[in-house]
Amino acid sequence: MTRMTVGPEGQLTLLPTVQAQYGWQPGAAVRIVETRGVVLLVPLTNEPLPIQLAQELAQWQELGAAHRGHFRI
Repeated sequence: MTRMTVGPEGQLTLLPTVQAQYGWQPGAAVRIVETRGVVLLVPLTNEPLPIQLAQELAQWQELGAAHRGHFRI
């Protein structure tokens, strides 16, 4: 996992490898999904939410607070 810091104007800078993996260019739109204390960035497209992503988001929603500690760096 990579640690990031929120900049003075609230911005996050993604590593070039992450940007390349998702095809994000400057100005790319992303969906911010908040799930029980976790924030996820999802590429925003005109396509409906893929079933796999919807299922993964449901799993995040079900994840109890006790288990979230496993994801901290």
